[in-house]
Amino acid sequence: MRRNRAAYLLIAPGLLLITVILVYPLVRGVLSSFFTSSKGSLDFGKFVGLKYYRELFQDRIFLKAMGNTLIWTAVIVAGQYVGGLATALLLNKNYRGRGIYRSLILIPWVVPGIAAAMTWKWMYASQYGVINYALQALNVIDTNIDWLGNAQTALGSIMVTATWKAIPFVTIVLLAALQSIDTSLYEAARVDGASVWQSFRHITLTGIKEVSITTVLLEIIWTFNQFDLVYTMTKGGPSNASQIIPVYTYLTAFNFFKFNKAAAIGVMGLLVVGVFAVWYIIRNNRGERA
Repeated sequence: MRRNRAAYLLIAPGLLLITVILVYPLVRGVLSSFFTSSKGSLDFGKFVGLKYYRELFQDRIFLKAMGNTLIWTAVIVAGQYVGGLATALLLNKNYRGRGIYRSLILIPWVVPGIAAAMTWKWMYASQYGVINYALQALNVIDTNIDWLGNAQTALGSIMVTATWKAIPFVTIVLLAALQSIDTSLYEAARVDGASVWQSFRHITLTGIKEVSITTVLLEIIWTFNQFDLVYTMTKGGPSNASQIIPVYTYLTAFNFFKFNKAAAIGVMGLLVVGVFAVWYIIRNNRGERA
């Protein structure tokens, strides 16, 4: 009993710090969405109930941002997983220079988000961008395309950047999972006459299933909350074509100074992410019990 008390005393400062830094701002933000603008740092204004939430469902930009965010998350996470798995399979082979390639693959991941966004913004530039130059050299396009200034291509262009940046993380995680699979299983499958696809489906995919699910859940949470790429490259434009929930929350609070409405937007995003966060926690608890 005394040992437990000592343990609680030791972790108390950490729990207090977490409460102050994480829990209080979260609770404060949620409560703010039910009140008018506060008059002071610790004061709430008038209680208005679900007023801001009703406004959101009548806000065309919010609905556009939520739709974009769901598409953004689904497409990027799918691209990250497929690209990461393909790269991991290549890096899992035995060939000269494999260690160098494994190191180089990390570059997109370690580059700061702002730096990556500015680099890709330059590459997408309509007049001097390297992407237009390369596509014209390959006779894919005839004239320059304003990738980030066109409502039809802006969101998709940023998706490419986001996918490129996150593939290394998925690659490293899946590569570790691939290396944990017993190679004798492949030899036994080959002796039994299994095809390459059958071995991949029943051995590889089965062997990395749990890691894959955890990785996808984490990527969904991170991608949904991603802010820096979209804000730096387009700020949600043109005409809100690339608007997503994190950016719209920021703009509502600090451009339009509607802090309580921004809190309501944040809560709506939190509810979506919370579903996957709870799922992730439940899976982890089940794994620990097993």
